Amino acid sequence: MTQREPPNEPASPRQKSLGFGDDRTEQTDVSQIHLRIVSREKREPEEGLEPPPWWLWGFIVVLLFAMGVYVGRFGGSFSAAVHEVEEPQGSIATQTTHAADGAAVFSAICQPCHQSHGLGIPGQYPPLSGSEWVLRDKQTPTRIVLFGLRGVIHAAGVTVDNTMPPLGDRLTNEEIAAALTYVRSSWKNSASPVLPADVQAVRAATSARDAWTPAELESLRNKGGHP
Repeated sequence: MTQREPPNEPASPRQKSLGFGDDRTEQTDVSQIHLRIVSREKREPEEGLEPPPWWLWGFIVVLLFAMGVYVGRFGGSFSAAVHEVEEPQGSIATQTTHAADGAAVFSAICQPCHQSHGLGIPGQYPPLSGSEWVLRDKQTPTRIVLFGLRGVIHAAGVTVDNTMPPLGDRLTNEEIAAALTYVRSSWKNSASPVLPADVQAVRAATSARDAWTPAELESLRNKGGHP
């Protein structure tokens, strides 16, 4: 007895979505169905060589330009000349010595006591303006600056009993000469300048000693200035 085939039934919507037609004998291959299902899913993100945004290129260009400017300005030179030792022009003996500034020396060393007007401080420091100790000869003020002065002194009608410290170990011959020249030509003073050679002569003729007294300086002046 021959077996009868079951009648064809219409495909359900589920079957149609999977690729089945109305006829079950026209089924789509399983692999094709699988590909259709997979194609409906979103692709996984993948790393690629996507082009960078325009603003990143602009930032890189500006950064490289700034680095180039910095290196060009502060990078120095690649010349071998920077490793050469600079030789002084001329020998020491032929180099010009700058003259000391008498006003600057006076302002830094003498002015605190004798004041900018040269009148000193009454009862403490004697005046230099119109003082016979400054104007009568060069040697007396030079000796005072080199080795100091202590005791009662009468200067320009003012009497002062105090001590002036020696400055010979702090100032050079040029600085002492410049300061004394400034004092002897400032305010109402008008006397010849003091030269560095004048200071050196007094320094060489006088051995190390304590501060002068007014009597000692008067005695040297009466003898013609020689110790």
